[in-house]
Amino acid sequence: MKSILVPTDFSKCAGTALKSALTIARHTGAEVMVLHVIFPNEGVDNNVYNVFWSDEYMIERDKGLKAWVNRHRREAALKKVSVKTECRVGFPVPAICDAADDVHADLIVMGTTGATGLRGAFLGSIAAGVLSKTKRPLLSIPKESDLDLAANAVLATDFRFKPGAPSMNVLQKLLAFSKGTLHVVHIMDKPGEARDSAREKSLSDKLGRVPHDFHYLHDRDIAQAVSNFLESVDGGMLVAVAHEHSLLHKLFFDSITRRFAHRLHVPMLTLHDAGG
Repeated sequence: MKSILVPTDFSKCAGTALKSALTIARHTGAEVMVLHVIFPNEGVDNNVYNVFWSDEYMIERDKGLKAWVNRHRREAALKKVSVKTECRVGFPVPAICDAADDVHADLIVMGTTGATGLRGAFLGSIAAGVLSKTKRPLLSIPKESDLDLAANAVLATDFRFKPGAPSMNVLQKLLAFSKGTLHVVHIMDKPGEARDSAREKSLSDKLGRVPHDFHYLHDRDIAQAVSNFLESVDGGMLVAVAHEHSLLHKLFFDSITRRFAHRLHVPMLTLHDAGG
């Protein structure tokens, strides 16, 4: 892992996301790019464009960004992490996705709530917009949630995905420092569904030395089943794969399961299909 992008709006949740990214970078040697997106109408007085005033505004925002970053890396270990900052004018979702492409980010780490009152929901938030547009792994950090790399992780899967090399590399890197286990859980559509040994072996081969096991559950309420399973194994991170008709789609892009998005209090790592 070489590059991690952290978008920020200077909120408390964004600060938690930055600390999580710095912790990952400390273990992996990655460089962290912290991005602040400025809306096009910021720094414009009474909707009349003043280039000098706007340039001064950009300089001040850049100084503020650097100061904010330094406040979150006071720990000696975090000061050793290579960090760059950038302010861009634009709209958050496309600006974040463009920046991720520009720095070839292996991972995007961002909070799911912000200073603008997103109230903890993935749906309708900037985090959800980025998640739906990018093909890069994205680690979403909920409000007041710390990333615990030593905790168990839960991979929710329907076994229909073919994990791409970049996604698997990020997952392996994150779990390399964990003392916990990756619990792979498949929520069955019908009771009594047989174990899929072939797909289990295929996924096991890709996970390599990452300690993992497999679980099969039957529950019509997929969101509730995943939530309950996370609690039962003391899960510190949910891993899901974004592809059409995937479990992730059912969990976070179905209006029926909005309540679960509010109840998710652990970081979520979103991966992507090899062909996605």
